[in-house]
Amino acid sequence: MQKFWVIRKQPYRENSALLTVLAENNRLTRCIARGGLKASEFQPLFGLLSLKKNLASLTKIESAGSRVPLQGTELISGLYLNEITNWILPEGAEVERLFDLYTDSVKGISLKSFNTLRQFERFLLEAAGTYPVLDIDRNGKRLHARTYYRLHQFQELVEVNSDEVDALCGADWMALSTGVYTEPVAARHAKWLHRHLLDHTLGGRRLVSREMLSEVRKSK
Repeated sequence: MQKFWVIRKQPYRENSALLTVLAENNRLTRCIARGGLKASEFQPLFGLLSLKKNLASLTKIESAGSRVPLQGTELISGLYLNEITNWILPEGAEVERLFDLYTDSVKGISLKSFNTLRQFERFLLEAAGTYPVLDIDRNGKRLHARTYYRLHQFQELVEVNSDEVDALCGADWMALSTGVYTEPVAARHAKWLHRHLLDHTLGGRRLVSREMLSEVRKSK
């Protein structure tokens, strides 16, 4: 028996479901689960994973704890967390600390701590090898706090004029490099940067949760 989270769920035949689950061994697994429609997202579960004819089967599903209470914007953020996990990491991927960081992120979102969401975005991008180095320029030199730079081709920082599109001063880039987004300016810059990096990494794939959040904001 392993502890796991449901990352993606699709109906399959009568009362079964095709699931992508994140198990406590830090691996994403696509599996068929009879009665799996009852497996809830954002609730820790126990189950037995076994491989049958190149497709895993999940059985003996039972609760491993209470469902994390997510509503409104927090629920959409949780769905976003699941979407980017599912699409950035390939099925079968095993990434060290993934299970614990996902768990912390879901709980953080429930407490309206969106700093954890930015940190998880960065973790996934680093796992995918698409997060750039943000404290040196393209020549390997340390950034100057008052000099302006922009990210060139999503890979390296180049010096630019302060009025160029997407230019940030060296101090802001260095703040982003620390991975701490508790300050409002750093949080805003991280949200902007990670959105561009995620779009690039995903090849422009549509994220339903992002569209849902946009609609919620329009209605306010």
